Formats: sequence, structure tokens, C-alpha cells
Amino acid sequence: MSNLSTRTLRVTVPHAIRSKLVVGGQDARHEKIKAVLGELFRQERIEGYIRPYDEARQYAERLIELAKKYGDRHVGTMQLMDYWLIDKDLIHKVFKVFVPRYANTIGPYTNSYRLPIEYGKFQQPFKQRQNIVLEMKDNPYPRIIPDPRNYSNILSNVLLNEARKEYQNEKKKT
Repeated sequence: MSNLSTRTLRVTVPHAIRSKLVVGGQDARHEKIKAVLGELFRQERIEGYIRPYDEARQYAERLIELAKKYGDRHVGTMQLMDYWLIDKDLIHKVFKVFVPRYANTIGPYTNSYRLPIEYGKFQQPFKQRQNIVLEMKDNPYPRIIPDPRNYSNILSNVLLNEARKEYQNEKKKT
């Protein structure tokens, strides 16, 4: 491989957490991350267990960052894309869709939202399981957290604002 390394992630993941991600060692962990990355790049919004999805988010950030920086002609970038993306059509999607989308963006290219903890749906009935929604920014889907509504034109707010202005004007006169 080249001088590019996937070890230089923006946020470090402690090795204790990494070792607990998948039973089967490093190879099984990499296969799980590859599957999550492929799903994320294909669907642009996915939901799942927090541990592998949170780690895959960092790899997605890194792949997009390298694609933006070096382009599709760089050997090291293409080797990393080839390793981490199982479906080779997703490599073209990264360069043709995500790189132009995030060309003027500095910072994270993904959002992650924690879902409520679900109890009793899994093998151990009292064990908690934290799920997250992982999405690419500026995706075509509706926002998970809606934009705040503008309440300034509601009658009561208009009347209060006018009363406040009148009060300020009276205060200035006296």
C-alpha cells in the first residue's frame, strides 16, 4: 500500500472497543466495516448497532476526505477504495456523487443520531442495545431533525413585539 493509512482517523476508537466489535478477530471486523460502508454509500441513510456503525462512519469520512484530496488518479486512494468497498460501482459513486457534493464542505460528511435504547428484543432480555441512524449529509431524504419552525408571524408574537416597541419608544421619550 502507499503512504496513505486508515489508521489516521479523525476520531480514535479505543482498542478495547474495537476488540469487542465482532467475534472472529480483525478479519471479521474488517468484513463488517466493509459491509456497513457499502450499505452507507449505496443507501445514504442506514440504521444499526452503534459499535460497528460508529467505527464505519470514521472510515467513510476518511475515504471521502482522501477522494477529495487526491482524486481518482491516485494509486493509494484507489487501493484503499478497492479494499474497503466490496461493490466496485460504489467507488465510482464516491468520486462522481460524493466528491462534487462535498467539494466546498470542510468537516464531517456524515451525521449520526442515537435512537432510543430498546430492551428485551435480543438474546438477553435486560441487556440494552443502542442503535444509531447513520447518514450522509445533504442526502435526498427528508431531514431526521426538522428545521425549527418560525413562530414570529403568529398573532400573539406580533402583538407582543409591537407592544415591546411601543414600550421602548415611551421609555426613550421620558
